[in-house]
Amino acid sequence: MDSEIELLRAMVKALPDPVFVITESGHYLEIAGGKDPAYYHDGDDLKGLSLYNVMPKDKADWFLEQIRKTLAQNRLRTVQYTLSQKDVKGLEKAPGPDGDIHFEGRIQPLPVTLQGERTVVWSARNITSQHELEIKLQRMSETDALTGIFNRRKFLEQLNKCFRKFKRYDRPTALITFDIDHFKRINDSFGHSTGDKVLCRLTQNCTAQLRQVDSLYRIGGEEFAVLLPETNAENAYQQAERLRQISEQLRMEDRESADKITISVGISEFADTDASIEDVMKRADACLYEAKRNGRNRVVGG
Repeated sequence: MDSEIELLRAMVKALPDPVFVITESGHYLEIAGGKDPAYYHDGDDLKGLSLYNVMPKDKADWFLEQIRKTLAQNRLRTVQYTLSQKDVKGLEKAPGPDGDIHFEGRIQPLPVTLQGERTVVWSARNITSQHELEIKLQRMSETDALTGIFNRRKFLEQLNKCFRKFKRYDRPTALITFDIDHFKRINDSFGHSTGDKVLCRLTQNCTAQLRQVDSLYRIGGEEFAVLLPETNAENAYQQAERLRQISEQLRMEDRESADKITISVGISEFADTDASIEDVMKRADACLYEAKRNGRNRVVGG
């Protein structure tokens, strides 16, 4: 029997991830496992303390809410959260990873009360590498590989969000779409590598002209879009003119004698009569095509 108890103690102590026994009032009763400083900080000193003794109130409130939800539902629950060494008092000098650590917490009610309180077992697994990989993959799926700005997929997602927000709050919002004029001629005359440079430099110059709340997207080969929150048609036109003018400062291969780069621009302010984002996009596209028909290198609003 003694050998079985010793084995059980050794197993608990050797658990690769930290495990906490926490009461419904938020007190740490027991702590075990998670001793590898490459992944965790040693939390032994937390035993006997309250969540509110060691964490900012907002974080302690969140942890206590998860404990009470688990007890109310009386079942295993899984949550994800982020903590760093600086978030927990007493760990300032403990060896362990720097920066934010992303955790998967598995919370299980215990079938017995301890010190007169209901309790849970909370295991915390470091999933930082997995989390960072997911963010990287998400960013790759939303980003144009050449220019580094958002792609069409992200554009449609954000356009839908802006449209829902517009319908709910009725705040002015505008969409700009533009094409590089005669881009095929640029590729044919100077080569695709030069065409790529034009796309990248135009992207950089346009981004520098936008507000922090605005966002630029590459939605096709030489096609771009800009979402402008809190912007009416008049202000969108002024912004579009700035983009058109900045494009004219570009030259192929940095040669002043070479043809200048120009863009044709269409503008669409969101309207109460719009039933979907397709209505907004069709209006912007119609303005863009009108700009092309009227000689290119111009802005048309609608």
